[in-house]
Amino acid sequence: MLFKNNDLCSVSDIKIFMDWNINIFTKINSLVGRNKWFDAFGRAGGEIIIVFSVAWFLISTFLKFYPEKIAIFMPIAFLGLFWFLGLGINQLIGLLVKEPRPQVMNREIKLLFEPISKKSFPSDHALAAFLIFFMALIFELPFLGVLLVFALWICWGRIYCGVHYPLDIVGGFLMAGLMGVVAWYIYLLVF
Repeated sequence: MLFKNNDLCSVSDIKIFMDWNINIFTKINSLVGRNKWFDAFGRAGGEIIIVFSVAWFLISTFLKFYPEKIAIFMPIAFLGLFWFLGLGINQLIGLLVKEPRPQVMNREIKLLFEPISKKSFPSDHALAAFLIFFMALIFELPFLGVLLVFALWICWGRIYCGVHYPLDIVGGFLMAGLMGVVAWYIYLLVF
């Protein structure tokens, strides 16, 4: 039982939860180095596909709203505004939580690339990937399914490459969800 004695969460419950987090991470990261194609696929998701997500979002926005310049600008402005807001909140949470990257906790982690930031929780890549998807959903952009596949690929790649735990990804997803809900309500007020 996860929550005992009507407490919100005991120390043993947190330990069980964190052990689960580390076990899933270890199982996924242990695949690194077994197949060069699988490593390339994981690294692409962990590092590169975020660029394709942004490009896909911009192209989809252009295709849907061209030639209306103001209409093209709105999804891009919403994405930029909520991306920076979400990143700012992520940084504050990172300062409070102070969870280091997996390779800091365990030198045996197999890294496919060296991350820039030392903060692990919540994942900025997961925030960005799912926020792009949620903004495309709000503005009803074409080819929405591709952005969801990209978001899932990015999140899996970050774990596979050894730079994030699964809960870091969940944290980034939840922040994207929060930003998406706020953006949806503002969108309803404005339009």
